Amino acid sequence: MRIAVLGAGMAGLTAARRLALQGHEVDVYERWPGLGGQAATLDVGGGHRIERYYHHLFTSDRHIQALYRELGMPDELEWRDSSNAFFVQGRQWPFTSPLDLLRFKPLSPLGRVRMGAAVVALQRFGRDQARYEGMTAAGWIRSRMGRGAWDHVWGPLLRGKFGDRAEDVAMVWLWSKLTLRRRLEGEEARGERLGYPRGSWEPLFEALVRDIESGSRGRVLIDRPAVRVDAGFTVTAGAPGSFRRGHDPRAFEPAGEPERYDRVLSTLPNDVMLDVAGHLLPDAYAAKLRSIEYYAALCLVLELDRPFSPYYWTNVADRDLPFIGLIEHTNFVEPERYDGRRFLYVSNYLPHGHELLGRSLDEVLDRYEPGLRRINPAFDRAWIRSSWLFREPAAQPIVTVGYKARIPDLQTGVPGLVLANTTQVYPEDRGTNYAVRLGEDAARALLSG
Repeated sequence: MRIAVLGAGMAGLTAARRLALQGHEVDVYERWPGLGGQAATLDVGGGHRIERYYHHLFTSDRHIQALYRELGMPDELEWRDSSNAFFVQGRQWPFTSPLDLLRFKPLSPLGRVRMGAAVVALQRFGRDQARYEGMTAAGWIRSRMGRGAWDHVWGPLLRGKFGDRAEDVAMVWLWSKLTLRRRLEGEEARGERLGYPRGSWEPLFEALVRDIESGSRGRVLIDRPAVRVDAGFTVTAGAPGSFRRGHDPRAFEPAGEPERYDRVLSTLPNDVMLDVAGHLLPDAYAAKLRSIEYYAALCLVLELDRPFSPYYWTNVADRDLPFIGLIEHTNFVEPERYDGRRFLYVSNYLPHGHELLGRSLDEVLDRYEPGLRRINPAFDRAWIRSSWLFREPAAQPIVTVGYKARIPDLQTGVPGLVLANTTQVYPEDRGTNYAVRLGEDAARALLSG
């Protein structure tokens, strides 16, 4: 069969490779002039690449580890100690081990014990996902961990990620993070270990492309978005450079003759899918796509001439600061890997229409600078050697109570048309590991439909 895959993110490339290995002719269409989707890399010069948006793996991420082994790259992943902190009440508090929790003075001594006990009890006895489907994370935290844990830890984190929808986020979303990603036992009882590939994610993407393009006449067409899919599965592509016009395919200039396929697998976000192929979808399926909300990611990447803090990951729990996280990549991967250079991500999740999403890099940095100085009073803009700003409109689906019933099926109701995107990664949060699993599932669904 001749198959079109829309999107060269991790799910799209994984699915396309699986289909190509089974002898199908696969064309992958990608808007961005690069591979990886939300895991795409950034060329920072000097022969080095890092991700546009920070990425790491958990020891429980078995799907992507299996893919590395299958590609003959088992030694590409390195496992490293992590260091985490909370910024609250004017300082960074270490927050990596259970002992750090017991020293976390923003919570009362009883509150610290209660929070830790609730997490351990959830991990040991809370294995039934269904119990957490109908309750909010806010309600469960206040009931089991206490008001202090909500006010000083979880409330600020959920507000940072979900804004004014924080109170509505389903407990099953938090349950998955606390029970599936890391367990406070065994080797990780004293501290978390995370994985990162030696040469960024780019070698993995390149290996996937090699398998797609060898032996099946497949093509991976970057800087070549799908503008429209019509009946009979004809795909109209956009002109090179369309990415400069944003994410809306209706703004792209069509280029070339439409190409016909036997089947189409889309990994596009819901709103883009509706613009590209909504006229083909059954009304009930299209309504499901519209029912799911996304928050956008705004990520500022700074190259600094010195360390900013001692921690890899700092969750910002101070509501007065205009960002929610600091990820100092070179406190995780040593700066010597980058010829001594240091990189800091300043992370934000924002509702669509937020004024920061329309600001320039310098304007965002102007807004963030006082907050950076709150965390490190010595910070000076002169520390910055280079900077980059990235926006992802469909970064975070908002998982509220009842979300499970709104998840669209992989099968769209149109025979031969499959959709696989982050809204279907449930109850886990989106990430490279689950994108690999989703891509494998989508390839199977496409061939079975």
